[in-house]
Amino acid sequence: MRQMMELDPELLLQEALENVELGHQLEGLWESASQTRDVLKQHINDLKGTLAKLLDERLVTLLQEVGTIKQTIKSPLDDCQKLIEHRVNTPEALVRKGEIATVGGVGEENEKLWSFTKKALHYNGVMWMTTLRHKMTGSSFVNVLQIILRMYM
Repeated sequence: MRQMMELDPELLLQEALENVELGHQLEGLWESASQTRDVLKQHINDLKGTLAKLLDERLVTLLQEVGTIKQTIKSPLDDCQKLIEHRVNTPEALVRKGEIATVGGVGEENEKLWSFTKKALHYNGVMWMTTLRHKMTGSSFVNVLQIILRMYM
């Protein structure tokens, strides 16, 4: 047992040296881990900054495109609004003209009725009546006019 004790100081010294070296390595490892952590944080922060900058630039570009599209669409939308207003007002005006035309006598008001019918048909885009103009009598003309007036009511 004494021999083991004599050998023990050398072994102890060897173990102590290994422990010191392992301690230095462990300390270096902790320092390296800390540096790696700092580098990763900095890298992620740089990426966040770059990403935020790119997103801001993209937002500005998209907002400019929206403004351009808005200006481009404004004129056609105004035209559509005018067309809709015209489409709403035209039937009302045609009904009024039709009522006025039907109040008069059939013989003398035939041209007024025909003019009204033409306007109504033109409004609807139906020109089939133009071929029937000379074939209509006063009473059939009034019947057609009444049918047209019902379409608008």
